[in-house]
Amino acid sequence: MGRSSSIDQIRKRIVKTYELIGGSYHEASHTVYALLHLMKVNHTYIFENEELGRVHGGTNYVDPMIFETVQDPELLHIMVKADVGMSYSGLIGEKMLFQSISGSPKIPVFISEGAHEDNNSARQVIKKYNLASPGQKRTIFKRKLMKQVRYELYHHWNDIMLIAHHLFKKHKLTFADLSKLLTKKSSNKAFWKDHFKHIQRIHHGGITEEELKTLLRAT
Repeated sequence: MGRSSSIDQIRKRIVKTYELIGGSYHEASHTVYALLHLMKVNHTYIFENEELGRVHGGTNYVDPMIFETVQDPELLHIMVKADVGMSYSGLIGEKMLFQSISGSPKIPVFISEGAHEDNNSARQVIKKYNLASPGQKRTIFKRKLMKQVRYELYHHWNDIMLIAHHLFKKHKLTFADLSKLLTKKSSNKAFWKDHFKHIQRIHHGGITEEELKTLLRAT
């Protein structure tokens, strides 16, 4: 009885550790995608929700401009699409992690269930801004956008790993932490130094809609 109980405890710790790793990659993927699209990530975090018995996380971010104030319809469309991509990025990053470990594209149900709020948020934004008509066109739009998100995450996977590893250890990273990590320790630090300059300028109100549109087109 005692041995069985001890084994159960070990198994629970292993499961919790994997959830913390998966959660770290989920939030790191949100974070990198957000920064790539010039959103300011105030902080990203993971924690053990003892009441629900599972790991939860979150990434607090601010869009480059408030949607309701944007006058340029093309810029608004670019920003709204990025916001939907932001919702998808966490689950996509977690899928990529699982596939890299297992070699299988099929993920456990608990991983997809953990992205329920993100998927719901994406659906609401797509519907609100009528990014695609309901039915087949909307399905195609979602698949195409998810493919684009995966492409971006794939090309910045080392940065996702960097953030995920620190998030796993610290459980919370601020904007200052993220800036320091990516501009000092990333293999792509030159890119991130310029990128964070743009983010700082944008979020201090020092950019026009045309300038922002040009920067976002380049991402």
